[in-house]
Amino acid sequence: MNTVIDKDYLKFKTYLNDWISEKYEQKNHKGKLVTVFCSYGDSHKRCQVWNTSDLDIHLVKKRLDNFLLKLIENYRKLPEFIKFDFVYNIEQIQWADLKEEIAHQKHNNHYRKGISFDERFSICFLEQEIYAKAIIKGTVYNEPNFIDEKNLQDAIKSKYPKLDRKYDVCKIKKVYIFDTMGIFYENGEFLDLISTGCGNGVRHIKKDKKKVVKELVLKNAEFLYQQILSDGRFVYGYFPAYNREIKSYNTVRHCTALYALLETLEIESNQKYLEKIKISIDYAIKSFYKDVDGKAFMIDGDELNQEIKLGSIAAAIFMLAKYQEITGDKKYQQYSEKLANGILYMLNNKGETVHVLNYPELTVKEKFRIVYYDGEAALGLLRLYALNQDLKLLETVKLMFKNFIEKQYDQYHDHWLSYCTNELTIYCPEEQYFRFGLDNYLNHMEFIRNRKTAYATLLEMMMAAYKMVTRIKQKDLIDLYKQSKFEELKKLIELRVDFQHETGFFYPEIAMYMANPKKILNSFYVRHDRFRTRIDDQEHNLSGYVAYLNFYE
Repeated sequence: MNTVIDKDYLKFKTYLNDWISEKYEQKNHKGKLVTVFCSYGDSHKRCQVWNTSDLDIHLVKKRLDNFLLKLIENYRKLPEFIKFDFVYNIEQIQWADLKEEIAHQKHNNHYRKGISFDERFSICFLEQEIYAKAIIKGTVYNEPNFIDEKNLQDAIKSKYPKLDRKYDVCKIKKVYIFDTMGIFYENGEFLDLISTGCGNGVRHIKKDKKKVVKELVLKNAEFLYQQILSDGRFVYGYFPAYNREIKSYNTVRHCTALYALLETLEIESNQKYLEKIKISIDYAIKSFYKDVDGKAFMIDGDELNQEIKLGSIAAAIFMLAKYQEITGDKKYQQYSEKLANGILYMLNNKGETVHVLNYPELTVKEKFRIVYYDGEAALGLLRLYALNQDLKLLETVKLMFKNFIEKQYDQYHDHWLSYCTNELTIYCPEEQYFRFGLDNYLNHMEFIRNRKTAYATLLEMMMAAYKMVTRIKQKDLIDLYKQSKFEELKKLIELRVDFQHETGFFYPEIAMYMANPKKILNSFYVRHDRFRTRIDDQEHNLSGYVAYLNFYE
């Protein structure tokens, strides 16, 4: 070992030993089995995991020290990623009972304990290993998870190649489940990790929350920027356990991903982003934009089955209007105005929408597909109105809102409706619109409080509502403000700000277990859908967090 490594390693080892003495040994009673995992590797491949167990903690420390010395010799430095987990709360459970528990989880992929297949921990896996190797698996996000016995067998063979016999998973009768206390080494310091619960294995945040959120936004913006290919198309997403790229595509998500990336420039300007964003906007216009006699549409689908979604048209206006707002460049306003004509074509004189048309026939394919399209359409018209002050657009939105109110659209708690209600009340501060905006979130607060999945649109919805309620307060609309439950709303915003990155952001201590960490590092993922990492998952998180940075006090 050279002098620099010696010095760094001595500091590293001193801190690690102090942490074991001060935190772990106090929690793990004498006479109990001591087990430590060391996960290590770099950003180009799935990490390796070493573990050892003994009743004598001094023997465990000695083995760990010997292992780390060999690791340093191999790497010639500390590995890029290195993490330690110490086991506690060991519980014996019948294998059949564990499988039943996993199958009946309320949310997929939320079993948050490690599993050992013998009491001596000679065959065992951390929770992060279990999901990264798809040992617990769900093929469809809304169907029960199950133990994939082939993946389990493969994982055992891969992790424990020196086993003198094939481990027969069919003969498992009982297992041992456990929690861990963990630390992750980064930039010369150890970071404590959350132990148990939804944030299990993710770093504790101890500094200013807005500073943390800004760092997340900038790192994720860089990730999203890197997903734009040279021709302007996005890499649509990944299932990261086995580095599988998602091959489908979606016009709405292309446009809204660019919109969210543009929003990040309000946090920190970055000229290189604008250059690539412009290429990607031009790709959307070339590939999806269709002008039909002065009205324009965005198309989705393959060549044999092309369709026009109301939401796609609106999303394109968001994208183009935000670009104009950020740059002052009016080049795309003509496209936005023709797209607005496309939205108007899909509305009747009562403000009711048609959601999907066949292309090129422009015949009705589906009168209704998803409630989001209506709020998106109204917001698209408002975003263009902010640029060109065409009163026809504002009057159309008011007509649409008459329909929303009559049909009680507040029952859907739609984030797009929250956005457009906030913006409509800027121009038309009428009680009926404010009340609709309040109702859109008030009856949803209990759901938000108890939701245990990364549901990023909840923060978007609440931040739009927050802006509206702030304006209600400024206007001294006392009765409406009293109904807003503003302090409760603020607590829920803080809750979701924490929850979304603790349960849905690929920090290195989570990404390191996946097949290709570099590809998904600093991205947002959806745990309950196979840790899916898609461009819209970035978009929704970015929009909510940018609003938090810009407006929350």
